[in-house]
Formats: sequence, structure tokens, C-alpha cells
Amino acid sequence: MLGRKVVLPLVMHFRMLCDGRVNLELEIVHRGGSLVTQGATSSARRSCFSQLFNILALGIRCYRIDMAYNPWVHLTQTRLGADTLSSEVEPFPVPLLFRDPCSLLLLLVLTMPQPLGRDLFGCILQVLFTLVHTQALAALSLCMGPEDRATWSSSTCAQQTSQAMWSQLSIELAVRKSCLPFLRVAALLQHYLYDDDMPSCQSADEEFAVLAVFLALLEVPRSSDKDCHNLTGHCLHWVASSDELVGQWCFEVTTFAASNTSDARTLLSMQCKTWAEPHLLQLPESYNTIFQYYHRRPCHACSKVPKDPALCLVCGAFVCLKGACCKQQNCYECVQHTQLCGAGTGIFLLVNASVVIIIRGPEFCLWGSVYLDAHGEEDRDLRRGKPLFLCAERYRVLEQQWLIHSYDHVNKRWGPHYNGL
Repeated sequence: MLGRKVVLPLVMHFRMLCDGRVNLELEIVHRGGSLVTQGATSSARRSCFSQLFNILALGIRCYRIDMAYNPWVHLTQTRLGADTLSSEVEPFPVPLLFRDPCSLLLLLVLTMPQPLGRDLFGCILQVLFTLVHTQALAALSLCMGPEDRATWSSSTCAQQTSQAMWSQLSIELAVRKSCLPFLRVAALLQHYLYDDDMPSCQSADEEFAVLAVFLALLEVPRSSDKDCHNLTGHCLHWVASSDELVGQWCFEVTTFAASNTSDARTLLSMQCKTWAEPHLLQLPESYNTIFQYYHRRPCHACSKVPKDPALCLVCGAFVCLKGACCKQQNCYECVQHTQLCGAGTGIFLLVNASVVIIIRGPEFCLWGSVYLDAHGEEDRDLRRGKPLFLCAERYRVLEQQWLIHSYDHVNKRWGPHYNGL
């Protein structure tokens, strides 16, 4: 029994993929949600992903991946009938069009011999991009009405452009948007595996083409090709007949939908969703709007008007600052809310002072104000009574520090709050 590999348990398989996926997604969030527009400034950040990847690859090689959960055969081979099925290929438990391409990418890369050759990595990307492209088109078809579907299924491209609400260009742009999350994760993974410099571009409209070229899915486009109506189509590299592969993937969905119609539609539509990165509350331009709304507003917990009201900039909760009326277990309301809302980190706007305080664990600090007067100066405690307006740049800095957890390094004036806030 020594040296014999056992089947990787699903729970451990899920945890390993989550570890890698979460780190890549967080890195993208730290870069502002786009790899190319801020690649030059963010590439200098230290990251432990390379070490984590080596540990995950070493751990996953100690196990044997169950064939039913290894997607490579189902991604690259066609099965025309029951008599052509290999005895080693088991029915796929989840249709491929419902699978997460980023998780599949990590699974395939981790199970390959390390170090992974660049050619093999490129082959994996090409195969998975065909799946991502098909998922985007399938999810997009759910957004079309009966007239659009009929037009696209029976008309030529010229007629489609003039008659359908979904033109060829609008479909192309929607598919690019759906494919971008996968391309960002793949580009970041290639960056860490091979020490390639992250690309850069001038506008977000060029992001798809820049990432596709970086990942060798697309040749360097000419200037006249930037607005190509079929740029995503040029990135497709089918390893087998596209009609047979797509037909096989669709057959898996229809088989699943025969007994789970509503679930199949929901899962398919989720492939087209673009998840927004975390952000703080959207504040009004004038501080007077906040002051007039919250100045005499009663607290939800004690139903009294707080002496020092505070607004959580993460979830919008209205709490009492240093109010003994809401004290529970020797802990005041702001500290309680920080533990529930931000796992120990809270950002509060003091309504009567126009300043922001940060609570982090047992300490707090005065961050400053995101509302300034016409001369760009703060009015702490509202002593001068000048009209205050939102400083978008300051608020963006506050949000960025919250996203990348840099309060400990940026703010130096920390002090204990003794659960008294």
C-alpha cells in the first residue's frame, strides 16, 4: 500500500482550489479590478502566491483525481454515441457549461507535472477559452427574446445587423465582457508561473485584446482590428470538431434540464454575470445632505437620538458612538458592529464631526475627513460652518486602503479604545 495514491476527497479538492482561487481574485481586487490599467503600479506588490501554488501542487499530487471530476477528456474528446464511449470515461456529474472555468484552470494546472511547460499551459488556456466562449454565448441566448433568436437562426449577418436588437457588435462586446474575468485570472497565473511582466494599455476597451495577446490566444492585432466584430472568434482554437464538442456540451445541459428545468436556466444565466468588487457606500456630494438626514435620527437599537451618531461606511448602519444606552457585555455599539460587520475592522463617519474613524481590533485611529470646503480644507467638528463637499480622491484612497488592508501601515496614530466606542 506504500506509495499508492488514494482518490482525492471532494472536500479537500474544494479547499485546495479555493485557496488558489481566492488569492488570485484578491490580487485582482488589489489591482483595482483590472490587470492592465494598473499593472505597472501593482506589479511591485509582494505576493506569496508562487509559494502557495507550489504547496498546493505538491499536496494535490499525493492524491489521484477521480476521473468523473477530471474535465480534460470531456473538454477535448467527442462522444458520438453510447457505443463509442470509452469504458474509462464515466458520465460527467456536472455539465461542463455549468462549471467554473477559473477553477478548472487551477485544477488542470495543479495536476500537471511541475514545472509546467509554457506550451502545455498555452494548450490548457486554448481549450478552456473555447468553453468560456461557449458559456458566454449560451448565457447570452437567455437574454434574447423570441424575435432575436428567430432572426439570428434564420438570417444572414447583414440582415441580423439591421433587424435584430442584438447586433453582431453588441453580441461581440457582451462576450468579451463575459470572458474578461477568466482572462484576468489566467494572465495573473501566467505572470506568477513564468515571471512575465503584466501588460498595460491606455483604455479599458483594449483590455480584452491586450490580455488575449499576452496569453497567446490572439496574434498582435493591427490598428484596424481593434474594433473587429469577431475578435473573440479569432481567439478560438478547437482541438476537435466545434460542432461535435458544443453539441456534446449542450446535450449534457439538456439532459440535466429534463429533470431540473429552472435550476438549469439559473445556473446557465449565472455564467454571464460579472461580479463587482467590494466598495464603500456611495456618499452624496454635499455633506449637508448627510447632516440633515442623520442629525436627529433615532438609533435603531435604543430608539433614542444619539449624542454622537456614526454611520458605517461599509454597510450603512446607523449606530451610537460611545453611547451607554446600547452597551452590551461591557462593549459599546460601534465596537460590537465592527465585529459583526467587518470581523474587527470598521470604518465610521462621525455625523457631528465630519471625520472618519477606523476601528481595527482593540485599537482605533482618526483617519481624517472625506468632505472638504471650497478651499480644500477640513472642518472638523463643524466649527466654522462652511459648506463641505465630497473629495472623490480622498474617498478613493480610503476605499483602497480598506480593500488592501493597509490601515496598519499607512496610519500611525493608533490608540486603544477599551471597547468604549
